[in-house]
Amino acid sequence: MTVRIPKAGLALALSSAALALPAAAFAGNGGVAPPTPAADGPVDPSFALSTGSSTFVGKALEVAGTDRNAAGRTVTLETRQGTDPWVSVAAVSVAQDGSFSTSWRPTSDGQFQIRGVLAGASSASNSPSSSVPQTVVVYKSSIATWYGPGFYGRRTACGKRLTRRLVGVANRHLRCGTQVQLSYHGHTLVAPVVDRGPFAHHAQWDLTAGAAQRLGFKVTSRIGAAPLDLSLQPPAL
Repeated sequence: MTVRIPKAGLALALSSAALALPAAAFAGNGGVAPPTPAADGPVDPSFALSTGSSTFVGKALEVAGTDRNAAGRTVTLETRQGTDPWVSVAAVSVAQDGSFSTSWRPTSDGQFQIRGVLAGASSASNSPSSSVPQTVVVYKSSIATWYGPGFYGRRTACGKRLTRRLVGVANRHLRCGTQVQLSYHGHTLVAPVVDRGPFAHHAQWDLTAGAAQRLGFKVTSRIGAAPLDLSLQPPAL
């Protein structure tokens, strides 16, 4: 819990407990060239791609797929954030049974799309086919606190009236209204930025009491946080 002192405008955590996030080892994509812009092509519904719905910055996300008509050919794994161009992040050969697997190790947080692209069967083909894009949320491990008591009824920096039920987060940099996905002990929550802060304990996020209750969050801890697609957010409040 965080108690905010009106005079100083600071957030003080009542207690602190570190949450250790999983750190399983994954094989890297050694030798992958720097990302380069990729061309768009037709989506092939039979080109199946499967991967997890979320991961953490720096942790490899395993990606697998099948295309029975692509044995021996190369699949390029591409990602993009928002409306940015697609970039290639890995390449893998398709096995004789049409299966393939590779991984992607994201270096930044946020909401991404990921797809596999299969080049044309002949050099004359300039329209590579791709799998249906999948959405992946990439969390950044961050310290968070929560606040509320002593401030109920007041207006937040984003113009919201703070109540026990208001679900939102405070952040020092993201614009008001930005949607942020949070992960804590197996629970997830999407909440908007409604306030500015926190300003103490090296925390990056301050949860309202309503958000903390939904996450089962009680003391200063590490959470996963990921701003969602900023290009699709409403105008700042």
